[in-house]
Amino acid sequence: MKTRAAVYREPNAPLDIVELDICNLAPQDVLVRITHSGICHSDLHVYHGNRDWETPMILGHEGAGVVEHVGEGVTGVKPGDRVVLSLVASCGRCRSCAAGFANRCQVLPAFPIGTYYDGGHRFERNGEVHHSFCTVGSFAEHAVVHFSKAVAVPDDVGLDVACLVGCGVPTGVGSAVNTAKVRRGSTCVVYGCGGVGLNVIQGCRLMGAAEIVAVDLLADKLALAERFGATHTLNASDGDPVAAVMEMTGGRGADFAFEVIGTGATYMNAWNSIGMGGLAVMVGGPPAGTPFHIDANEIYFGKALTGSMYGNSSPARDFPWIFDLYRSGELLLDELITQHRPLDDVTAALDELDTGGVVRTVLDIGQE
Repeated sequence: MKTRAAVYREPNAPLDIVELDICNLAPQDVLVRITHSGICHSDLHVYHGNRDWETPMILGHEGAGVVEHVGEGVTGVKPGDRVVLSLVASCGRCRSCAAGFANRCQVLPAFPIGTYYDGGHRFERNGEVHHSFCTVGSFAEHAVVHFSKAVAVPDDVGLDVACLVGCGVPTGVGSAVNTAKVRRGSTCVVYGCGGVGLNVIQGCRLMGAAEIVAVDLLADKLALAERFGATHTLNASDGDPVAAVMEMTGGRGADFAFEVIGTGATYMNAWNSIGMGGLAVMVGGPPAGTPFHIDANEIYFGKALTGSMYGNSSPARDFPWIFDLYRSGELLLDELITQHRPLDDVTAALDELDTGGVVRTVLDIGQE
């Protein structure tokens, strides 16, 4: 069986749209016909070569579509099911999964770069192995995933919206709900108002934060942040955002600060924005080796720091909850989508994301 896919080979080079052979399907595999895929900053990090990725690689990890085939070891989904693809796989039985941290599964690699859980691959071209980003590879007409990655989508939710629940939405909302456990009446600061940052803002709103301060360099994103629940906005190009946060809080500092960009400078801003007893949550993924220096004395006096990989989300638990919130009108998802584009426009869409001109582009790849 063959499929078309957008393939990354070297940094900043246009992705190749090529025909690939689907091969080596395993008993726990699910073959999904992709209808839509979001474009996330994590895809952009690969595109820029920020880490040592396996190549050639099919990019994309926010995918949704229709199940076409399941292996004999698959449970929970069947051909014809509408599904969204999770960034993480999970065994459901290890200590981490049992504790509700599927993103830390100790049996299946939670964040494989491109090689599958059994050490193999699922796509080739003329005998050359093609890897799948996060073993999803949703910039393609088909994806092959471990069955734990395929989560059912309600019939009344469009797959163009559902694909965003694969990564950006649970990463953002989960960082406020699962990781920070934001307290009612608290003050929160969010650095970065892209697709994930807007969902951090939504998570803080859902948890009952009294003040949600959105920080970004772009006025249009700050305006959108207000729509998602921000009570205050700061344009970082107008001055020191940390000083502004301290002034707004009377010198007390924020209770929670979320970094959703992934640079050493914004990591420091988030840390410096919290007061004693505050928590800085690092959501953005910086390049490996990024320095980050803090005064240990501040930790001694009660400031705290934590990471939030995938929002500490468990897809089987959190995706249905997210869909319920969306269907009830409590969570905005349609408003995250700036534009739709065909698969052939994927490189142009990545460049647009890089300039900050879009929140989320959804690639329309196939029909439901």
